[in-house]
This record gives sequence, C-alpha cells and structure tokens, in this order.
Amino acid sequence: MSKIIVIDAGHGGQDPGAVANGLREKDLTLYISKQIKKYLDDNYSGHKVLLTRTTDRFLTLSERANFANRNNADYFMSIHVNAGGGTGYESFIHTSNSSGSRNAQNTIHNEAIKGMKVTDRGKKKANFAVLRQTNMPAILPENLFIDRKEDAEKLSKYSFLNEVAKGHAVGIAKALGLKSKAGKTQSTPSKKQDTPKSTPVKKKDTPKKSTPKKNTNNTVKEIQRWIGTTVDGIPGPKTWRQLVKKLQTELNRQYNAGLVVDGIWGPKTHAAIVSIRYGASGNLTRVLQAALYLKGYISVGSVDGVYGDKTKTALGNFQAAHNLKVDFVAGKVTFAKLFG
Repeated sequence: MSKIIVIDAGHGGQDPGAVANGLREKDLTLYISKQIKKYLDDNYSGHKVLLTRTTDRFLTLSERANFANRNNADYFMSIHVNAGGGTGYESFIHTSNSSGSRNAQNTIHNEAIKGMKVTDRGKKKANFAVLRQTNMPAILPENLFIDRKEDAEKLSKYSFLNEVAKGHAVGIAKALGLKSKAGKTQSTPSKKQDTPKSTPVKKKDTPKKSTPKKNTNNTVKEIQRWIGTTVDGIPGPKTWRQLVKKLQTELNRQYNAGLVVDGIWGPKTHAAIVSIRYGASGNLTRVLQAALYLKGYISVGSVDGVYGDKTKTALGNFQAAHNLKVDFVAGKVTFAKLFG
C-alpha cells in the first residue's frame, strides 16, 4: 500500500513568516516543499506526496493539520526557516514523544544535516499546533536562520535549497521504507526545474527583495478615524504624529506617565513605554497594531486592540527585519524602532 506523505510549506499569503536579508520565509518553505515532492517522486516508488499549499496562499495551523488528517497521511512534515539570532539546523517533534515520530526524526534529521553541512542544533520537542493536531508521526524542521547573514547567503541560493530538499526527501524515504526506483540515478532537481512563481531568488542566485508596502486602504482610514486625524488613507507625517499623541494619552491615562501630549517621540515617551505581550488587549495594543500596519506589516490583520496570532506574526517579522531580538514582546526597543 502506498505511503501518503504530507509536506506543509510554512506561512504563506498575508503571513510572510520571518523576513530578513531580502528573503521571506514563506517563499523559501514553498520552494523547498515542492523540491522535496519532486525528489521523492523522481527517485522512489510506493508513495504519494501531497502539499498543503502549492501557491502563495494563507492557511491556518488547523487547516494544515486537518488536511493531513483528512487524507489519512502516514507522515507529516512542516517546513520552516528560523529567526532570532542563532545559526544552524534543528528539528522538532511533539512533546508527547511518540516512538513513531521519534524514530523518524532521528533518521530525517541525520540525513538533512548531512547535505547542509551546518551547525546541528539538535533534535527537540515542542508543543507546536501542527504537531499536536496531526494524527500521524510528524516533524517540523527549522532550516537555518534567515536573520543571520551567513545563513541567509546560503538560503539565497538554489543549489543550497536543493540540498535541503534532498536531505529531507532521503530521510523521509528511509524512515518510511520507500523503494528506490530500479536503475534510476538519484539526483537533486536542478534550479531550472519546477521553479515556483513565488521564488526566493532571482536567476543569478541573488535574493528577492521584500519591502513592506505602503498602505492606501480602508484599514489606514480606520486608523486615522480612531486617532482623530485627516482621513485620506495615506500614512504620512500627520498620521504618525497623531498616533504618537494617542500613545502618550494612553500612557498618561493608564500609568500616570505625566507626558506632554505633543505627538513628538522623545526620551520621556520612550522611558514611559510598557511591554506589550501576547494576549494583551486595549488601546496600547491597538496603537502597536496601527504602527505595524502603517509600517507595511499588513499581516497584523484587524487593528482591534487584541494581541493574537496575526499580531504576533507581524511583530516578529518587524523585529527580524530590524535586527531586533525576535521575542514577540513590544517593549522600549521595539517601540523606538517603530516611532523613533
């Protein structure tokens, strides 16, 4: 009976994942996922590979897991690229530590690290949603750090991404006992084959630049109405000054900060900043969301004053793009980058 393998390209659509050094995680994961499928299909028999996404589209974590469950997959792999200032490769299975996941992790991790020739950060466990919600053995590899220059240089080349795909494909084949196609020489797909529309690199192995877009839409107008400035959908200096006023007003109201509400970001406003963490709600969170949105990090979603998953993603992307610690906490350093 054929083994069903689901490969999940992390992030996508309005969720770019980590962004740094001119690269976007969602592009890298899509390319690697497609090449894993191609390598398995070209070199092994007795399996069927399904991809959770083949284009640049958004899927929730539950949708990814449900896709694998609906298709009665024998194995699930969610491809990701790391961020946060480290270097190297690591892989995760769920904390429940099933023998099927653990044994497959050992095989896949060892094969993946061979081709990459990078720092081995180890085989780990985590309570990630896609690992927790899938019914079959599953793994989540983190392939280097997009915000580290040396790692990003590797990730910007097709030749390296193909090695990443090959290592994972060989590991899957060994873990599931797939049969090699008789008489066929195994080879990594060339960069000219199956090039994704949302490619992470240009033809000459140079990174595709990813710059936050300027917003001229209804969400900007909604922000402008809320802060009480001209409603034109253009996030110019007047909008930013009024947003700082809103920030100062809230710090005075909630924390008796004693700030002059002048719309000028200065040392006193900086010193009065309090940290905003996942799960926070209220007008300070709404100021944070508005600032992220106006900077072009539109994956923040609704500017509703509730710090949920979309705000976390947008904040992490902002921190990574500005070489900050990616801790998903908006404190003094992050606010200084947003407003300073």
